[in-house]
Parts: sequence; C-alpha cells; structure tokens
Amino acid sequence: MPRYVGATDKFKCIPIILVNLVRYMKKLISTLLPLVCICLAAKAQAQRITTAHLPNSRQLMVVVTDGWNNLQGKIFVFNRVNHHWVLKFSNAIVVGSAGLGVGDGIMPFNLAGAPVKHEGDKRSPAGIFTIGTAFGYADKKDAAWIKNRYVRASDTLICVDDSKSAYYNTLVRKDTVKSAYNSFEEMHLKKDYYKWGLFINHNSGKIVPGDGSCIFMHIWGSASKGTDGCTAMTESNVLRVLHWINAKDHPLLVQFPIAEYNKLRRTYGLPAVK
Repeated sequence: MPRYVGATDKFKCIPIILVNLVRYMKKLISTLLPLVCICLAAKAQAQRITTAHLPNSRQLMVVVTDGWNNLQGKIFVFNRVNHHWVLKFSNAIVVGSAGLGVGDGIMPFNLAGAPVKHEGDKRSPAGIFTIGTAFGYADKKDAAWIKNRYVRASDTLICVDDSKSAYYNTLVRKDTVKSAYNSFEEMHLKKDYYKWGLFINHNSGKIVPGDGSCIFMHIWGSASKGTDGCTAMTESNVLRVLHWINAKDHPLLVQFPIAEYNKLRRTYGLPAVK
C-alpha cells in the first residue's frame, strides 16, 4: 500500500528538486551558450564588414536592374542624415547593352552563376565603387559649380582601353602621351554622350589588365539603347547628379540586379529601393 506523503516529506523533496533544477539549467546553458556566441560573432562580423570595408560615405547612388542581362534600370540617390539614408531623387537609367557583370570595386563579390565583367563584353560592372573625376565639354571655369575634381574633355583627352598599356583604364592627354597605347576612347565626341559625366572607379587602384576599363556615368542615346559598359541617363538627370555630388562626402555607387541587391543590402547597411 503506497505511503502518504505528508508535509514533512514534501520539505524533504525540495533539495532534490533544487538539485535537479540546477542540473537542468546547467545543461540548458551549455546548449544555448554556443548558439548565442555564434549569433554574436555573426553580428560582430557583419559590423566589421560594414565599418572596415565601406568608406564613411554620406552620399550614395544605388543602380538596380531587373536581372543580369537587362539593360534598363533605375538610379536612387541618397544622403545620409543622422545615420539614416534619405532619398533625394530617382530616375531611369540604362547600363551596358549586355547587362551587368561582377566588377572590381572596393570589395570582391563571388556570386554564383553571375557573369563576370571583362574588357569589351558590353556589360556594366556590378559591385560597390567610389567615384572619380567629373568631366565635360565645358571649360573648367564654367564648371566651377561641380564639387568633384573636374577635367575638360577636349579633343586631346582620351581614356586608354589597351589592356597591355601602362596607362590602361586611365584618362590621359594624347598630345603628351603619344605612343604608350594601341587603343583608346575619345572623350570629346561629336555627340553629347560625354558632354557631362563622372569616371566610375571600376578596376582602379590595383588595375587588372582585361577586367574592364573606361567606365563612366554619362548622357544616354535613348531609353532603349544600352552602353558599352557605362551607366547612362538623360542630360538633365546627369546634371542633377553633378549638382548633388560632393567628393568631401565620399560618394559611392552600388550597382546590382535588384534580387542581388536585396540579398546584400542589410549586411552593408544599404537602403531599401523599389
């Protein structure tokens, strides 16, 4: 016959319950602690990526297309205000006639199944890029309102696209550098494509021969005509970008198909776009 557990026996059970509770808590902590550490480490790694690799930019241009092979897209222009990205304006753009390919920006991206940018492929580079020299057909005194370094695109200004040249992917004056290249891009054209523009720092710094050269933001031919690898828009929109951009604010260009951009944006603290 079972023995009745009285009040005294109940108090005797309390130490046993406490011991079992302590053991359970120890086991729970030993199980959860590694998971917490992994989460904290992942968060810290994301923070290190954001702060260690992205410049402290206060200006951002985001260009997105519907896919790797699409030539039409949209640019979104932001200012950083109190640690938040604030949209200033947006407009239609075109990229390379063959679409986008992973380029050489301020950090490498290894994206499965994505095309890789190389010389002559008519793809614009995808990635994160700093912004270089502004250029145009106007005299320097008439472009004094531009807050980036400005160079006049005269008849002597060229961009070297000869991957064997020491001047590969560089703006030079052909009257001063006459025989160090076999091919180049004229910067003063009969059409207005380069009337106003910006040099995009793709494959700059440590230049890799054949990875692509002479990537600009410039005036388009039309909304349905892609470029040889640049990002283009109407003249009025290029001028709006040039009035907005300021080298002191360390502007960046982020350029991806929208699906890839949405996968990457949280890691790098980038704004949502539609």
